[in-house]
Amino acid sequence: MRLVVRVVVLFFAVFLPSLAFADNCWQTRAGIDMGSGTTKIAVTEVNICQHQLGKVLFEDQRPVGYNDALARSGNNQLDEAIQQQGLTALQQLVTQARRYHPQRISGVATAVFRSASNGQAVIDRFNQQAGVQLKIISQQQEAELGFRSAKAALHDPTLRDNDLLVWDIGGGSMQMTAWRDQSGKTVSDVYQGKLASVTLKNFIVDVLKNQPSATSPNPIGSWRPSVLRFVEFYAHNDVPPQIKQDLATRRVIGIGGVHGFSIKNQLKIKDNRYDLATLEQVAKQQVWKGDSELTGDYRATDVSNLLLVEGYMRALGIKDVTVVKASLIQGVVLE
Repeated sequence: MRLVVRVVVLFFAVFLPSLAFADNCWQTRAGIDMGSGTTKIAVTEVNICQHQLGKVLFEDQRPVGYNDALARSGNNQLDEAIQQQGLTALQQLVTQARRYHPQRISGVATAVFRSASNGQAVIDRFNQQAGVQLKIISQQQEAELGFRSAKAALHDPTLRDNDLLVWDIGGGSMQMTAWRDQSGKTVSDVYQGKLASVTLKNFIVDVLKNQPSATSPNPIGSWRPSVLRFVEFYAHNDVPPQIKQDLATRRVIGIGGVHGFSIKNQLKIKDNRYDLATLEQVAKQQVWKGDSELTGDYRATDVSNLLLVEGYMRALGIKDVTVVKASLIQGVVLE
């Protein structure tokens, strides 16, 4: 009998503290990625002790055309109309997220809020009226956060940082990020690009077609070669040599709305990987479609997204891309 008692006491002494520690390691967190064209939210279980993602409890997004509004503002400010649209979308998403009782709701705002002269004031308003914790981050921070998000979403502990190059394309900016060892230290190589989904769409509409009042470039049709020449020239001259060198040996991981939704849906890829040949084939067909033949909230940029990615892949010798369902949110909830 005494032996049984000793065993029971030993169990409680040894295992209960570790079980309590394990429980304390798990939190439910909500993350927000407020981009130039889309506001995303997700509620996720997070192991804060091991810095690992758990089950995704909820995720949703809303299109909000901040970048288009800023481009047409005339005073480099986000006007009241787009602020109200954005706040309404944010409040709707946050209301849904609160059903899962997250212990915190935090997030980041990116390119368009860095550019707008009233960007910080808009974020301050959103924080106050939606009850969240948003902060504007630099493009360098955005790139590094995107890398952490992608690696976490891969759920592969055998992967090393220097196996990957993460390619993130949003509405107003593009990042390519890789990590490498230099003189015994780990350093990040970051391409901070300005050509992105909405900026290319606006270039086609405003410059090539000279239709500044138009909201969509579709159908692009015979303008395709000109768009590709522009994108290839831009990529060839804008991407730094170190990133080009990294691309030669790394697995390219595509994240963000352009890769994860626009390209993936148009190419109908099922194994989360696409190559340049497939992309070219689909793009040649899609450029002849007008908005009435396309579907979804992002039809104005879907086709030009194909040309954006195709041009960069051609210019940089990228043969294929692995798409990972990740935004900046995974990095946000792990912080």
